[in-house]
Amino acid sequence: MKHTSKLLLQILLVLMFAGISVAQNKAAEEAGGNFTALKTNDGGEVHAYVAGPTNASAGVLVVHDYMGISEAAKRAVEHFAALGYRAVAIDLYGGKSATTREEAVKLVQSLDRKTTDRNLQAGLHALKATGRKLATVGFSMGGIESLNANLNDPEAVSATVIIYGFGFDKIENARLEKLKSPLFVITGSEDAGAVDAAVNFLPKMKEVKRLCGLFVYPGVDHGYAQPLFNEGKNYKAEAVRATWVVVDDFLASHLKH
Repeated sequence: MKHTSKLLLQILLVLMFAGISVAQNKAAEEAGGNFTALKTNDGGEVHAYVAGPTNASAGVLVVHDYMGISEAAKRAVEHFAALGYRAVAIDLYGGKSATTREEAVKLVQSLDRKTTDRNLQAGLHALKATGRKLATVGFSMGGIESLNANLNDPEAVSATVIIYGFGFDKIENARLEKLKSPLFVITGSEDAGAVDAAVNFLPKMKEVKRLCGLFVYPGVDHGYAQPLFNEGKNYKAEAVRATWVVVDDFLASHLKH
């Protein structure tokens, strides 16, 4: 009961200060972004949505959800750009995107592990080229991929955020031991799959002696930051604002030089 009260207090405090993200959202709208081609380690190319100052001292790799590079993914990139980060969202679908669940499922099924890892690494390589401190942030399907990007290049990543992700609790402890940076998991209280993944993941992180935080927003379900998911029925602007407050604070504490 004591822990529950503490969690509720933290949630209330976040909600009280969520108003500060309104100004940040306005700045994000003005940040703008553009698509560019990044080189992969095998001589190929992958497209990415990029925004933020080229001389930024820190960068954020954004991993989109199963809809692809949607307006929500672009807004995430622009949000980080407005905070002064160089932000990159890799297009894992090769120019395609979805507006329905059926389309999204087909695109997810078209992915393969080797190509996905290669493309995410291209994003990290482009961001770290100037010696920046880096974070990875992923939504839904992109949650586990943001962690995979970290695990594939742990020396380059200073923080990782998983937002209503799933499946990451199945990663073996031997891989998790490669982590050199803290994780933060965020989900809605009604998202049973994501909550279960988070609850199962915390003991694993304790076993491998790695840091992991958890924030649960009350009363919202999966995809609450994606207006295209479930025909917009799960979208909750208040939860999105609170999430940005938590994420921004976490990244600021780990991306400072």
